[in-house]
Amino acid sequence: MTAGLRFSSKRRLALAGLGAATLAASGATFASGAVASSDARAAAGAVVLDWPLTEVVLSLGVVPAGVSRPSWYAKLDGVPPLPSSVVDTGLLYQPNFEVLETLKPELIVITPWHAPLRALLERIAPTLTVQLFGPGIDVYPAVHAATRKLAAALGRDAAADALFARADAALADASARLAAFRATGRPLYLLRPIDDRHIAVFGKNSLFGGVLGALGIDNAWQGMADPQGMTEADLGALAQHTDAQVVTIGVPPGVAAQLARSPLWRALLFVRQNRVQHIGPLPALGGVVASMRFADSLANALQGVTI
Repeated sequence: MTAGLRFSSKRRLALAGLGAATLAASGATFASGAVASSDARAAAGAVVLDWPLTEVVLSLGVVPAGVSRPSWYAKLDGVPPLPSSVVDTGLLYQPNFEVLETLKPELIVITPWHAPLRALLERIAPTLTVQLFGPGIDVYPAVHAATRKLAAALGRDAAADALFARADAALADASARLAAFRATGRPLYLLRPIDDRHIAVFGKNSLFGGVLGALGIDNAWQGMADPQGMTEADLGALAQHTDAQVVTIGVPPGVAAQLARSPLWRALLFVRQNRVQHIGPLPALGGVVASMRFADSLANALQGVTI
């Protein structure tokens, strides 16, 4: 996770777990559409020191020459897939400068949290800062702006146009499938349970919350959320919207078993009335591809739910 922000150990587990499982079928579909196009090319001059930004670069049909700990990109989600030829440039905030100099990149892509390294990185190559989240920023539009910014820097404007066209079509398809659910007027909680007492909740400023809004569905969580669009709360905080529908995202089997035994969870009205659906792991911090996958998974989960 990104340095400079403070997380509890439970919170780190909640965020990491969102992308730790094997790829879902829908993820593989979007991955092939994102990077397997005939004009995909290796960007011998690009190094990316961030995993969500790696997703964005790959979604533009560009394979970076180097990435921080490629194996962790794969562990956290890995969609679109990263070719084995990509060089490991070291730790996320402690890059190997000898490796970077050997790669002779034409561009290094970083986040605002790499600022202490910027002067050193600029001695090697021009360095571009791209921000996906932060105080006062809605992640969903920020992801779109970041994609455009990277496309311009990498000469991939046409690829960005095609990516956004696919995203618009995916959102329209998901919206059509969710028409019956929207007609219920129910707000929706997006949750990732952490244990039998605590949950991570996605707020309006999260990537998933932004997709929810674009689909015309109200987010049941109206409380504060951190710059990444999430907050940690206890189960009792969910009782304020007893009429809500719930979708849980990427719940580990062990946590699911804890919830099944939890009297607090079982006492919630939406649990008692079977208004809880589940979708697989998805990256809470991702790009346009992640937003498409979420919209598709949400529609699959809620299609036909009219209670």
